[in-house]
Amino acid sequence: MFRTVIFDLDGTLLNTIDDLAGAGNYVCRRNGWPEHSIEEFMTMVGHGIPNLVTQFSPKNCRSPLMLLNTVAQFSEYYGAHNMEKTSPYPGIQEMAKRLKTAGVQMAVYSNKADSFSRDIVEHYLPGLFTLVRGKVDGVPVKPDPAGIHQIMAELHADPKTTLFVGDSSVDIQTGHNAGLTACGVSWGFRPRESLVNAGADHLADSVEALEQVILEGPC
Repeated sequence: MFRTVIFDLDGTLLNTIDDLAGAGNYVCRRNGWPEHSIEEFMTMVGHGIPNLVTQFSPKNCRSPLMLLNTVAQFSEYYGAHNMEKTSPYPGIQEMAKRLKTAGVQMAVYSNKADSFSRDIVEHYLPGLFTLVRGKVDGVPVKPDPAGIHQIMAELHADPKTTLFVGDSSVDIQTGHNAGLTACGVSWGFRPRESLVNAGADHLADSVEALEQVILEGPC
């Protein structure tokens, strides 16, 4: 089996899109901008909060000073409302418990702000992950592999027996950039085709299929 598994968070472990969209549309309303649908937000997320805010902001409202202000608005609102509609995908918690019992070392790596990532994982999936890491200052966001390399070093993980799991092409690129096997999950925020086109080594259409990939890993 894969001895270490590093999971993306949004769209992989937790369905966070309603709370992310809620915070985004709050910022839009506050500034008198058009709001966006859930489907539109699904195409915007995945590259961190500053990138998300940039995408839903009108083009003439993206100066550095304006974005500094609207990122702060988003973060304040999301920090207060990020557990209202968010939930684990069905079967995720049970799978994680079984994997932990089987001796799989698990971590989470997200482009979401570090404090949000840790708080949300601890709330919904307490005690299951050895390490939870979000966006921290000085470390570039995915698909840059720097954050993965740091996590691997902290976990003393062997790249040959480590799997990276995510729902987007960014996650597949991240895994490959770090020299890891990458598994895409099709229940998240991106279409299955994008995972295929990104060159996913494995594709899981259900939590059961993902668990099988992990348990039937390289050794």
